[in-house]
Amino acid sequence: MKHEMDWYQKFFEHMNTAELLLVFLLFGLCFAVMIRPYMRKRQTVYAVGILTAVGGTLIWQLSENGGTFNYSIVLSAAFLLMYLMEKEKPRQKIFLCVMFLTLRFICSAFLVEWGLFSIWFDINVGDISTGMDPDQIVVYYAVSRIVSVIARTLLLYLMIRLIQKAYHRNDELSIQELFLLLIPTITPLLEGTVFREYMDIYNQGVENGYIKENIPPDIMRFMLYLFSYFALLMVVVLYERVRRQQEENAQMQALEKEIAQVQRSIEQTEVLHEQIRTLRHDISNHLMTMERLTETESNDEARHYLNRLKEEYSESLDGIRCGNPVIDAVLNAKRDMAIKDGIEFQCDFLYPQQPDIDVFDLSVLLNNALDNALRGASGKEPWIRISAKCHERFLTILVINSYSGEKLRLDADGFPVSTKEGEGHGLGLKLIRRVSHRYNGETEFIQREGEIELRILLHEKKA
Repeated sequence: MKHEMDWYQKFFEHMNTAELLLVFLLFGLCFAVMIRPYMRKRQTVYAVGILTAVGGTLIWQLSENGGTFNYSIVLSAAFLLMYLMEKEKPRQKIFLCVMFLTLRFICSAFLVEWGLFSIWFDINVGDISTGMDPDQIVVYYAVSRIVSVIARTLLLYLMIRLIQKAYHRNDELSIQELFLLLIPTITPLLEGTVFREYMDIYNQGVENGYIKENIPPDIMRFMLYLFSYFALLMVVVLYERVRRQQEENAQMQALEKEIAQVQRSIEQTEVLHEQIRTLRHDISNHLMTMERLTETESNDEARHYLNRLKEEYSESLDGIRCGNPVIDAVLNAKRDMAIKDGIEFQCDFLYPQQPDIDVFDLSVLLNNALDNALRGASGKEPWIRISAKCHERFLTILVINSYSGEKLRLDADGFPVSTKEGEGHGLGLKLIRRVSHRYNGETEFIQREGEIELRILLHEKKA
C-alpha cells in the first residue's frame, strides 16, 4: 500500500510539473503574439517568445516560484532583447512588457477565484487512503490539469486580443503617455500584492484564534479582478480615441497649411503675371519712342535709350526660370528670403513635362522643403542647393542645406523629430511625405557631416 501511495504521490508531482512547464511555454507564445503587431522584424518576435518561454521555465525551476516578481525578471530580459534587436520605441516596449505581466497576473487570479486550481488541493494522496478509487482520481486530476492549461491559455489570449484591438499605435510613446498607460496597468498588480498580504494576516489570525473565519466570497474577488481588467481596457480605448482625435486635428492643420501654401503660390503667380503685363505695356511705349527717335535721326539718343532699356529689361528678367510660372514664383520667393538671411541659394531646377505631376502639389512640396532648408541652413557661410532631374516618368528632387549643429534625433522612419512644442511644428515633413505618397514616391532624409539632404522621388499619380 505504501509503494502504491508513493507512486500516486510522484504522479501528482510530475503532472503538476508538466503542467507548469507547458504553461510557461504557452506564456512565451502568448507574449510573442502580443508584441507581433508592434515589432518590425519577425526574428525579434521569435527570439523574445523563446526567451520568455525558456526564461520562465528556468526561473521557476531554480526558485520553485513562478510568481509575478520572478516573472518580471524574465520580462525585463525580454525587454533588453527587444531593445537590442530593435532600438527604436523603447517606451512602447516597456509598456508592452508591463501590460503582459499584468494580463498574466489577472488571468491566473481569474482562474484561482473561479476554482480551477483548487482541484489540486482537494485531490491528494489522503483521498486514496480513505477509500476513493485511485484510478478515477488520477484520470480526474489529469483532465482537470488539461482543462486548467487550456482555460488559462485561451483566457490570456482573449485578453491580449482585446488589448490589441484597443491599442494599435505603432509609434513611440511620450513620457507622459507612458505614465498615463502604466498607472492603470500596474494597479491590478498592487491590488494583488495588498490582497495577498491581507490573506497572510487573515490566515495567521484564524490559526491563532484572533480572527473569526469570515473570508469574502470567491465571487467578490473574481469581480474585483474582472473590473480591474475592464478598467485597464477602457483606459487604453479612451487613450486611443484621444490620440486619434489629435491626429485628425494635426491632419486638419496640415490641410490648412497646404491650402495656405497653394494660395500663396497663386498670389506669387499673380504678381509675376502682373509684372509680365506691365512689361508688355511698357515695351509698346518704348517701341514708339524708339521709332520717333529713328525718324528724327537722333542716333545718339536712340542708342542711349536702347542701352537704358536693355538694363531695365535684364533686371526684370533677373530670377529663376524653370519653365512654369507657379514654380518660378515659389523658387524666386525662397531665393529672395535666402539672400535676405545671408544664405547662398543655388538652383538647378527644370519643371517636368509629364502632366501627371500637378503644379500645386509640386509647389506645396517645394515650399515645405525649402522652408525646412532655410530654417536648417547654418555655418559660417550657409548655403542651399536645390535641383530636379527627370528620368522617364520619374522626378527626383534634391534639397541640400549646410548644417553645423548637433546631430538630429530621428524617429523610426528615419526623419528628424521636432524639438519645438506647439501646433504646426513637424507638419512640413508630413506634407512632403503625403505629396510623395500621392505619386507613388518616396522621401528620404540623409544627414552627413556639414550638410543635410532631403531626397524626394515622384512617379505617376496614384489611380
